[in-house]
Amino acid sequence: MDLANALREERKSAELQHLDKDFYQQVGVYLIGLGQELSQVGDPFSVEAQILQDTLKNEKNSVNKLIDQRVKKIVRRALRSARSASREEALPGMTEEEEEIYRQMLSAIASGREAILAHVAHTERPLTGKKDIAREYEIVRLLDSVPLFVGVDGRNYLLGKDDVAVLPAVHARNLRNKKLASEVKIER
Repeated sequence: MDLANALREERKSAELQHLDKDFYQQVGVYLIGLGQELSQVGDPFSVEAQILQDTLKNEKNSVNKLIDQRVKKIVRRALRSARSASREEALPGMTEEEEEIYRQMLSAIASGREAILAHVAHTERPLTGKKDIAREYEIVRLLDSVPLFVGVDGRNYLLGKDDVAVLPAVHARNLRNKKLASEVKIER
């Protein structure tokens, strides 16, 4: 197993490099094997023992740095995914442990963002005064479900098929252009 090379490849790319699902179990078996080899050397001060000690130390160092590199990339991916309306599943090439990190990070970031945005929405000034609310908001009926998104007004919108909603005009137009909503006319 060449952990130094895996670390080198991971550092070269901004994207997560493919690892087998059980990569860390394989690393564990490899490191245990090195430890057993070291314990079987008769003279702990021999050249062979020193080489094995150095190898074991370097491999442990490489795996720790590899984990750090990959976790940074997983956190960035979870952050991007939590910001977008379409939440990405774990990437192919993640290990089982990394998929769990990703799911937990995504969940924590998404719920934290929603809580913060809910506080921000409650502290904003209401739209009053000179602005004409009828021009800034439109009523639409959803033709299909839409994933959670944060509107230009700072509010969270989670809309399902056949929902009728008052949305900022820019979002209403975008949904109509994408054939996801139809305009609701109100007679005055």
